[in-house]
Amino acid sequence: MKRIVLLLCLFVLGLPVFAQTDFERHNFSMNAGYAYKFASDHTSVFSNMNDKSHSDGMKHGYELEFDYDYRFHKYFSVGFKASMANFLHSVDVEVLGDDGAVADETSFSDDMNLFYVGPTFKFQLPTIAERYDIWARGTVGYMNMRNTSKQVQTETYKGDCFAYGLGVGVDYILTSFISVGLSADFLGGNISSLKAGDDSFDISSDKENIGRMNIAFGVRIRL
Repeated sequence: MKRIVLLLCLFVLGLPVFAQTDFERHNFSMNAGYAYKFASDHTSVFSNMNDKSHSDGMKHGYELEFDYDYRFHKYFSVGFKASMANFLHSVDVEVLGDDGAVADETSFSDDMNLFYVGPTFKFQLPTIAERYDIWARGTVGYMNMRNTSKQVQTETYKGDCFAYGLGVGVDYILTSFISVGLSADFLGGNISSLKAGDDSFDISSDKENIGRMNIAFGVRIRL
């Protein structure tokens, strides 16, 4: 899988050699925003997720994203995407004594990071009123997950998978070099195996869905 993604990246980076020079443009996008993870049911390895309030809390996070697009045609660009999303939630638990009073307090938490990288293909409509660019971007690539789960003890689980995504956005042109924009995109994937230290877990029948929706605002630079 990693070799396929690498070959796709090399293909994308090599396309400018055959590009139409009349439309040669370099676009860099940097975004930050809200991330929503779809999964309501989780692999049994993540025992903290059995608590519904905690599972629901883990749906919400933030994302940071970088995109590069090489515009080889007035409608089409190729490039790559790199992004990370973080989902962090904790629950405080009160332990009651025989008399019903609070005898102790404890907590459990999960801190999940999702990293994605992959080549992209972008379609862009002609600029509207000399100010607005509307576009759609598709991608396939590699997703890596790292979840630090804390209960009685702390354990870090790692996994990866093939992933895919689709996004749309609108950019407002400030100058010939700088734009600002709003985007919404989906990234999907399923983890089928996990590692924690020297231990491995086959969760192919109990996959962890790491699909998410992102809504982000950012800056675009054209060179």
